[in-house]
Amino acid sequence: MLGLAGLSYSFPYGVDVTQAPLALYITVALFAGGLWALLTFQTRAVKKAAPALWVILALGLFMRGAMFFSIPVLEDDSYRYLWDGAVTAKGIDPYKYAPAEVAQNSVFGTSEHEAHSPDLKQLEALAEQHPEAHSRINFPYVSTIYPPLTQAAFAVAHWIDPFGLNGWRWVLLLSDLVTFGLLLSVLKAFQRPAVWISLYWWNPVVIMQGFGAGHMDLLVLPFLLFALLMAKSKRTGLASLALAGGAVVKIWPVLLFPFLLRPLLRRPILALVYSIGFGVTVLAMLLPQVVHAVAPEAGLNAYASDWRTHAFVFAILEDFVLAPLEAPGQAARLIVAMAIISLTGFLALRFGDDVSRLPSLWAVVIAALILLSPTGYPWYFIWLAPLLPFLPRFGLIALFAFAPLYWLRFQLGDDALIYQWGIVPVAFGIPLALIALPYLKRRSRDEIGHHHPRFE
Repeated sequence: MLGLAGLSYSFPYGVDVTQAPLALYITVALFAGGLWALLTFQTRAVKKAAPALWVILALGLFMRGAMFFSIPVLEDDSYRYLWDGAVTAKGIDPYKYAPAEVAQNSVFGTSEHEAHSPDLKQLEALAEQHPEAHSRINFPYVSTIYPPLTQAAFAVAHWIDPFGLNGWRWVLLLSDLVTFGLLLSVLKAFQRPAVWISLYWWNPVVIMQGFGAGHMDLLVLPFLLFALLMAKSKRTGLASLALAGGAVVKIWPVLLFPFLLRPLLRRPILALVYSIGFGVTVLAMLLPQVVHAVAPEAGLNAYASDWRTHAFVFAILEDFVLAPLEAPGQAARLIVAMAIISLTGFLALRFGDDVSRLPSLWAVVIAALILLSPTGYPWYFIWLAPLLPFLPRFGLIALFAFAPLYWLRFQLGDDALIYQWGIVPVAFGIPLALIALPYLKRRSRDEIGHHHPRFE
């Protein structure tokens, strides 16, 4: 990680990738992924957990600390975080204005009344004071996509270090330490060896994308793990509340709620009460974002309807299977959404009554969400990382190990045939094949959610 941190300075903002050591950076990152896979599989030989856990914790903290001395490599999401944090810290609605609206001589078409509003004047002054951060915000013509609880975290980072990435990294580190503690508790509750936490804590994708690039996806993990703990102890209300909290960080945890509902189906009235309570809670907490969601410049609207990056299965659907249709992309999105919902419903109904399988079932759903999504960003893999100890298949390990291939998009271009139909199939196709192989061999379905023989 020290090497990657040092190499990051060869990729300043706006760098011409042809003039940067991209191949070297990817090679080092792939080596880190391979070393992680090798070392974590060696933890199966550890007999005394306590000393090993201290080593795992210390080494993981060292690698995270190294990222504090790095800069984001070919990523600019952090500038949106810094801007949102400043806006929220000032008490201004972050969903109301797109960053481009506060630029002088904006072509946005803001009404005359709004143009003279105190909030917009404050934001214009903020943009003038911090032109570097404001000018580097990606997709400046759409408003923020990040839910309210994430906005609160951005604001805390702003109070720690205004417009400083390390302030945000301190927030992420606090969240990650909570994740570490909760994951140890979850491993104990589900009777998995504590040392398997290295699958998460040493994961180079978690470290590079979480602390190097500063992606906010780490924030959802404590909610996910606390929900698992509460579900294990049959505290459905608290588990539901934890998932609702996760949805106000990143919306996707709502997919996992059917698994909490499954044990209650024998009591339909109680199940209905929990469902209504969950829906109302999520909607209420998302209300500041929802009221702006239908606007054309709403970031969530644009993301859900248009974006496609580093996709594999989705690209096959859009470019080949559904290509004759008038709107193949929209049709592909509908099919993918139905597939993920159907898979979630099937797994919840078929296996969801067995709480011991819950972590692995959630891992399957999250993996499907990542693999089928029109946007396959490697920082989305962070969602899956803490669940790897419960479903440590070679295919999922390979998914993380191959993640650095994503950076080739900056060299080759998203639309290049060699990238879309050469690199992406390697990054996703090989892991998918490795995931499917046990099922093609007709292994017992009871293996799902239980100890993996290759890992033990």
